[in-house]
Amino acid sequence: MLNDAKISGQSSLDIALINSNISVLDEGIELIRLLEEGQYTKGFKPAFQSTIGAHFRHLLEHYRCFFTQMASKVFCYDLRERDQLLERDSAYALATIEELKRSLSRLSEGECGTDRYQIQDEQTSRPADTSLNRELLFLQSHTVHHYAIIAAMTRAFGKQPEQEFGVAIATRVHNEKSADEQSNVVAVKEATCAQ
Repeated sequence: MLNDAKISGQSSLDIALINSNISVLDEGIELIRLLEEGQYTKGFKPAFQSTIGAHFRHLLEHYRCFFTQMASKVFCYDLRERDQLLERDSAYALATIEELKRSLSRLSEGECGTDRYQIQDEQTSRPADTSLNRELLFLQSHTVHHYAIIAAMTRAFGKQPEQEFGVAIATRVHNEKSADEQSNVVAVKEATCAQ
């Protein structure tokens, strides 16, 4: 994780979003390491139309687009490379994740979060304004969305991913608050009964 002091006053780039993306990529590393030989590329038709590797290729290519298109200040995630090796080779996917984590760490050191950026797709003719923070938020959310599908596929193999794998941060926060509230209710009941 990055240290907040490292970029203080340097830009409005949100260090928490960078750290969140690094954390979510770390979760992907752990999941890939959980799989046995062949499970990364095995399909589950008709329940799932793709493989775990295909989901990792898709989400990792979104990160690649972010970094390769940043200099142009226009993001278009439709213009992905579609690197089939990412889909077929889990070791290559792991190396790519490590590379992306390094890129995220360097991002905080030199990029200015106040620059203007645009996002577009291949279907619409007009780009929309965006920011690095917004795109980092998208990447984190998009990754977790695919992790939820990957988690279901992993369970179909009889493997158990971490409980929070594929769970949105907002849901994690809500669950923690609910657990804290339940603990407080139990503590009050116990204190009342003890009197």
